[in-house]
Amino acid sequence: MNTANIITIIVIIFLILLISFPLIKRIRSKETCCGTEKVKVKHKKLKNPAGSYRLHIDGMHCKNCEKRITEAINSIEGLACKVSLEKKEAVVSYEHEPRTEAVIKLLGDMDFLAELVG
Repeated sequence: MNTANIITIIVIIFLILLISFPLIKRIRSKETCCGTEKVKVKHKKLKNPAGSYRLHIDGMHCKNCEKRITEAINSIEGLACKVSLEKKEAVVSYEHEPRTEAVIKLLGDMDFLAELVG
């Protein structure tokens, strides 16, 4: 093999490694499809829940979406929720008022489509 062939092979191997490194890094990292780190979702518990309802939610793609929805609903006084990415739904518990319209509007403002189930 002459020197030109060896240099060409080394350059090709270097380019392949250079291109594949970011891909391997993303696969091994803890990033979600939305580009943020995976984090654990904190659940909120109500002292005296009066009832609950289910919302079907379109637009969730990852655990980060699940976390954002959970935090948004839990930030409303008197509401707590558990969001399931797999089922694409949220079970919202309430103490005094269901506030379904407020929750659906909140999720709509976050670019999720939510509708009351049954």
